[in-house]
Amino acid sequence: MYDYLIVTHIPAFYKINLYNELAKRLKIFVIFISSDTSQKRSNNFSSVNDALFDYEVLYQGDFQKRKIFKNILAIQTILSTVKFKRILVSGWDLPEFWYIAFTSKKSKNCLALESTIFESSYKGLKGFIKKIFLSRISTVFASGSLHCDLLKALNFHGDIKITNGVGIINKPEFIKTQKKFSGRFLYIGRIVDIKNLKFLVEIFNAMPNFTLAIIGVGEQQEFLQSISNKNIIFRGAIENKFIGAEFAKNDVFILPSLIEPWGLVVEEALYFGLPVLISDRCGSSELIKNGINGFVFDPTDKNSLMQIIRNFDDEMLQNLCSNADSYDINAKDAQQISAYL
Repeated sequence: MYDYLIVTHIPAFYKINLYNELAKRLKIFVIFISSDTSQKRSNNFSSVNDALFDYEVLYQGDFQKRKIFKNILAIQTILSTVKFKRILVSGWDLPEFWYIAFTSKKSKNCLALESTIFESSYKGLKGFIKKIFLSRISTVFASGSLHCDLLKALNFHGDIKITNGVGIINKPEFIKTQKKFSGRFLYIGRIVDIKNLKFLVEIFNAMPNFTLAIIGVGEQQEFLQSISNKNIIFRGAIENKFIGAEFAKNDVFILPSLIEPWGLVVEEALYFGLPVLISDRCGSSELIKNGINGFVFDPTDKNSLMQIIRNFDDEMLQNLCSNADSYDINAKDAQQISAYL
């Protein structure tokens, strides 16, 4: 019998890392809804090649092109043949998750909640629908405090376990070096509206003595390139195994999102010793302490962020880098794993 039957969207590398660690302590079976996604990511973003647990991929291809009814039939077969103590679904956004919630016993049903109170509606019809879903859930594994705020707003009264993350990053070895402030800032992620990059471009357009490197691809790339000055460089997508070199080239990481359920790249920045400037709308903003390992800012207030950027010098950068470098990500990951035990 499995301790957990886990149902999630795609085999993203950070989920594979998490499940591999869980599999050292628990017996798990993972159902991946699809093998990939049409949302543009780096080439090695999703793969089951490193999976060290039992799993099944329901649809080989892009998540957006899957046959939902066929997936539900496959899930029905698995539920009737696989014995498990608990079943964990990774959201309330898919028909497959709703099928599981209403056909499995409530006492077994668990939800991995990665939505925060900022991007998920909790009032009106949408809030009512989410309350219906939660009525079938006994335990929620919430990523952090903003996720717990959403559960409170939805009047969830079941068991809540805080995981302090959404997965586990890759942790390659690297050589640590002391930085001197060179005015180089970095963004890594999709280039889409919710990431608030127009806000960031306008700030750096007004600050020509600082540079901004943007790594990623997305629907806004052509537009943003057309309005960017020469101090803003678009690098395209890179594979996750190469991001360490990008962190080494830059001084500070910035995540200005208007909507960001977590922001795993923040953990990656801290792992590689970079301080982080992060929007207060991001789930992982709770990892950043003002003046210690970065700063948390209002993603609608340009003047505030510009002042933070102007205040950087060698001394501030070295202090922030020292604190970022001492951040114990292994301890955080251990807490994440223990939440499921």
